[in-house]
Amino acid sequence: MMMIIINVLIVLLLRCQPQSALPQFDQQPEAPVELDVLSCPLSCVCQYAAFNELPIARWVNYMTSAEEGPDDTDFPLTTHIKLATCLLQEASETLALLSALPIDLQALVLLHTGSPDNQLTVNTSSLRFLNQLNTLEIRGTGATTLIIDEPLELLQHANFEQIRLQASERLQRPKHSKLPSDDYEYKPPSDVAGNEATPKYQLQFEADATVEIMSYEQHVERLKQTRMPSFWGWNLLEVLRIHNCQLNELHWQMFDGLPQLHHLNLERNGIEEVQPFAFSGAPHLKSLSLAHNAVSRLYYLGLAGLLELETLNLADNHLERLSELSFPPLPRLQRADLRQNPIKYILPATFWVMNDTLELQLGSELAALKLHSWNSYGQFDSLHKLRKLSLANVTTPSLEQGVFKGLQALEQLTLRGRIGSVQFDAFAGMEQLRELDMSHCGIAELSMDALLGVKRLELLNLAHNNLTHVPNGLLDDQQQLVVVQLQGNQLRTLPTSFFQQPRLRVVRLDQNPWQCNCDMSNWLPRLTNVVRGPSVERCVRDINGKPILCRHVVSYKMDKNLVPRCANFNGRSVYYVLRRQLHCGAPLILTPSRSGNTRGLPHWLKLELQQHRQQQQQQQKVGSSNKKQSLKRQRKGHLSQRNRLDYIFRQKHQQRNEEFSQETEDKQMSNEI
Repeated sequence: MMMIIINVLIVLLLRCQPQSALPQFDQQPEAPVELDVLSCPLSCVCQYAAFNELPIARWVNYMTSAEEGPDDTDFPLTTHIKLATCLLQEASETLALLSALPIDLQALVLLHTGSPDNQLTVNTSSLRFLNQLNTLEIRGTGATTLIIDEPLELLQHANFEQIRLQASERLQRPKHSKLPSDDYEYKPPSDVAGNEATPKYQLQFEADATVEIMSYEQHVERLKQTRMPSFWGWNLLEVLRIHNCQLNELHWQMFDGLPQLHHLNLERNGIEEVQPFAFSGAPHLKSLSLAHNAVSRLYYLGLAGLLELETLNLADNHLERLSELSFPPLPRLQRADLRQNPIKYILPATFWVMNDTLELQLGSELAALKLHSWNSYGQFDSLHKLRKLSLANVTTPSLEQGVFKGLQALEQLTLRGRIGSVQFDAFAGMEQLRELDMSHCGIAELSMDALLGVKRLELLNLAHNNLTHVPNGLLDDQQQLVVVQLQGNQLRTLPTSFFQQPRLRVVRLDQNPWQCNCDMSNWLPRLTNVVRGPSVERCVRDINGKPILCRHVVSYKMDKNLVPRCANFNGRSVYYVLRRQLHCGAPLILTPSRSGNTRGLPHWLKLELQQHRQQQQQQQKVGSSNKKQSLKRQRKGHLSQRNRLDYIFRQKHQQRNEEFSQETEDKQMSNEI
């Protein structure tokens, strides 16, 4: 009976594991669970399980699938492996339980379910007999200790949660280790120029600290007491996750000798400082997460040597500023997450060593992020391939030109914070921008040329700001617009040319105090009362109903709750007031002028050109009418004289004069020759 209860508890724990926001893949039918009754211990469940259902595999797929599809993740297939999940309760039973495990295990999950006061210790040497083990997960309650006394050479994936890591005294460490700084040559531009105003990384000593003199034996004993964990000898390790394990100090020898390590997670360990060359022993790292720690200063030597790093997560730390001393060369970095850091300033040349970065996230509610240009340099210089930029808590009285200089490949820009106004050419040079989200920014004023040059814009979100009017000509250059969101502002009217965009599908205008009049006759419910839904797959099928060619199409659905309402008619619907109370008649359909192309010109110049064309058209009409009248008079005179005899004589006389003048000209020409 006790065995059945334990097995049921293990199955429930496996099914109730916390699910993070990870991508879900198309799963193949799972193999039936096989219980190894003969060799599986009583406190364990042995079964064949899909490898990508393990927490460590789900975390890796989440870290590597931000931009790619499911087929590009590290563990996309449902490879089934032999898994044992065991409950650890008493320290005296741990060794006997581990020794009774099947020798052909491929994955082992150890769950410490005892109270925090119940101390439990696991040695890596007790797992070495599992000669096929490639995945190890140990999850404790804070009272579990993993003592690394021997390396696990065959292990590929390790996940440690809420346990303590210690190295044994008999653990063999690398001999004659060489500090990586001896071979590192990169220096920031300020260091090369000898700029002493830039703070250097140097050891800090207390002025009144007493120097403790100890013998060599005491020094060795002090090192033994520290018991710094070391993964030296774990040569095949590819994934290492140390989550909430109180690993608050890093040293470069800790991860030394891990050439196969690709993914490293050190979240929630209370790390305050990243020591120089802390990860240089794993030169092939692709993803590194130091999120939810206490890092207050980022120095470029801390991440030195990670030339293959693609994903860097430093979210929820204590960083306050970024400069050229923050990052070393990261030539393959694609995604950098710096959210929830109280960053106030981004100094020039900060991102000069991140030329291939595709996605960058910054900003926190704890501090205002100030955006401005530095002379001829922008704050995001050299990010020429950046496609997605998200900035939170941006605080500036005016978003000016030059702040986003150099972001010519940017496709998505999201701003949150407090922005007073957006000036002209604020997004100049961003020709690839498709989505611009400036909602919840408190914007009160927009320049008529704020979006000049942004010709590929498809989505414009200005919702929940303080806009009181939309300037004329704001969207004249945006012929690809599909969605415009202006809900939650203080708008009363719109320019009559606002609905001239040829590809508009959604225009959110609700939650505004509209002053309804007949100028709104060109408003369309099929645009204002619509919400954009998820994409729907549409396929062309053959005669048997099998899909041949499929594509995803964005869906749109009507929502009557989104209808704009009139503040001057007791909150009634705009279309009800136009139809029943104002009696404006048929809607006025406006078409864009085809007389000339004025795209890309300021609005004031467009008005002058329009007035000039109107004057030319009026002059042409007056001139054409006068010409028609003179032709009519001449025609009447010819008709009246056509039948007279003197008219015939005059015609012949005129013809003879023309022939005579032609002959004289020919004679003169021959004489000259």
